[in-house]
Amino acid sequence: MSAQPIVAGEATARPLDAGPVISARPAGAPARRSPYDRRRRPLGDPSPLACTLAKAALEAVHGAPTLDSLTRWVDPKVVAALSKQHSLARRSGTAIAGSAQIVRARVCRVALGAAEVSVVARHGDRVHALALRLEDRQGRWVATVIDVG
Repeated sequence: MSAQPIVAGEATARPLDAGPVISARPAGAPARRSPYDRRRRPLGDPSPLACTLAKAALEAVHGAPTLDSLTRWVDPKVVAALSKQHSLARRSGTAIAGSAQIVRARVCRVALGAAEVSVVARHGDRVHALALRLEDRQGRWVATVIDVG
């Protein structure tokens, strides 16, 4: 037996006495590809999503009711941490009215499927620094880390 690698989608070695190969496909027809073999286009620029997430996270930490809009784009562990901060801000009565404003955002693509973003945002009369890590999860950006300073 030869030492050839087995590639996913190919049949394993057939015994020599198996006879001719009968195929339901016509002789010149192209081979079908599995839907799981398709290539995805690389994800686009994460800057708009990062700014939106940073603004919503900062407002949530200060007690604004924007936490529910984050669940699709944020890892569940990060949502749990943000909800804890949101709950503390609401109970302490330190919620700041108004919306946050993004001053500056810088994106660094650290890998093909990961980007790290630093954001400077203003909320009320305070300026905050935020750090986010976005990763490719099934063809979309998902925030796996949000650090609000």
